Amino acid sequence: MIRVLIVDDEIYAVKGLLAGVRWELIGVDAVFEAYHSAMARQMLQEQAIDIMICDIEMPEGSGLELMEWMKGAGYAPETIMLTCHAEFAYAQKALQLGGCDYLLKPVLYEDLEQVLLRAIGRVEARRKVSETDELYRKYEERWNQQKPLLIERFWQDLLEQRILPRRPELERALASYDMAYGELERVRMILVSVENWEKPFTERDEEIMEFALGNAAGELLMAGHRGNVIRDQRGNLIVVFYLGSADASASGTPEDDEALLQGCKMYIEACRRFFYAKISCYVSEAAPITGVMKLYHTLLHAEYENVTRPGEVILLRDSGNGTAAEAPDGTPQLSLVDWSDLIEQGDTEGLLTKLKELLEALGKERLTAETLTALYHAFLQTVYYVLHRRGLSAHLLYAETGLAASGQAATRSVPAFKGWVKDMAFAVQELLSARSGDHSVVQKIKAHIAEKLHEELSREQLAALVFLNPAYLSRLFRKETGMALTDYILQERMRKAADLLVMTDKSISEIADALGYGNFSYFARLFRKVYDVTPHDYRKNQRRRA
Repeated sequence: MIRVLIVDDEIYAVKGLLAGVRWELIGVDAVFEAYHSAMARQMLQEQAIDIMICDIEMPEGSGLELMEWMKGAGYAPETIMLTCHAEFAYAQKALQLGGCDYLLKPVLYEDLEQVLLRAIGRVEARRKVSETDELYRKYEERWNQQKPLLIERFWQDLLEQRILPRRPELERALASYDMAYGELERVRMILVSVENWEKPFTERDEEIMEFALGNAAGELLMAGHRGNVIRDQRGNLIVVFYLGSADASASGTPEDDEALLQGCKMYIEACRRFFYAKISCYVSEAAPITGVMKLYHTLLHAEYENVTRPGEVILLRDSGNGTAAEAPDGTPQLSLVDWSDLIEQGDTEGLLTKLKELLEALGKERLTAETLTALYHAFLQTVYYVLHRRGLSAHLLYAETGLAASGQAATRSVPAFKGWVKDMAFAVQELLSARSGDHSVVQKIKAHIAEKLHEELSREQLAALVFLNPAYLSRLFRKETGMALTDYILQERMRKAADLLVMTDKSISEIADALGYGNFSYFARLFRKVYDVTPHDYRKNQRRRA
């Protein structure tokens, strides 16, 4: 028996597939319907679904998010993804890497039938396995599906220092993922940075394209090597190669600079050509995993500093890039990465100790106003770098702490400079602590949306309101609410429209105008997308119930 689930927020699209596909002829015994992600999840839990046909773009959770949930929950139906965006044809290969077929809407029934026949063949091939082997395979497959998500969580915990990069802690953590410490005793990392999109994508489009970029990185950059493609908590795409403990220096390995350079160039060109994304690749050196934080912060710093070489491959030969001040006589310097680590860890005493060592190394003769000014700007750069790593604007530092932006008072003497460094370090720590959950940011955005439902609200305007970059705000809002920012705005506008339909006698056109929709038919189409009925029918049904 073959069971198929159709998931699409457009009810007429579902009904069209039900009527147009020759289900019995191709061997499908039962077809189920779902009109949003939550309904699909419930159906997957209640029915033994063999094949899922799913729209990518849905307002209450995309098809890609549904696929991620299925992986985490252990469900593995054959999946056929649909989208109405013709420009996403180039993403077909990337999406197939996630184990799915891909068709453009409107779907030709004959094409869908052919794809379904292939999916049915794969389902029936799996069923030929004996019950004992099937039971073992089921648990093995579930583990293999969950393992990439668990490993990504391991890397997120490691890079956020919830797991300390020390061998005992790492061995314990890796054992829970069925991995040995020796497998990744040494690592090498590539940070993939999206400089800009060469097409005007919406927020949801960008999320789909970032998903495709990650899959393509796995195919083109990993190229059969051991490792993972992950996203850190800030949404950065990072490729991690596992080099093991041996000195692997043969040509073609991840330690071969030339091979890695060529792979990155191919990936950059593929992203430009197929995904309309201009990207840069920052490649670290190989290092023990116990030193991964320095590799990671060096990559972040290199991205922050790069203003002259966008769209290139940047090999970082020295993981100690970035100094606090340049001294031509070779006096000891502090790495910017060291400064930033101490600030983020809240180790003000350690920071002041390092500063004292630096000032003593310079000596009284070289401690001039010019030297203090150079140190002032170097430390300020480090502070801005720390804020940048957390997705925060430097404006917040002065707006919320009352610190002065001018360095004139800070550089008038050595004691004044030490005091300024201490005050600045405490101010940054307080700001990072206050913004650690960023709940206040999301609440502020929600409040602003509620007040401005009648106005055009762009992601860029909302990001400027809370001094965050737009991409970071999108990731943060989705993480906190489970919804895309644009979907939330639509939901709130239609909720307000529903209230006005029931509680007032305003005409539907007046309600549409009050919410900033000059085009009545467009408003009605959006309302129906959310409530599955027209505004007129919604008002009639609600008043009949009352």
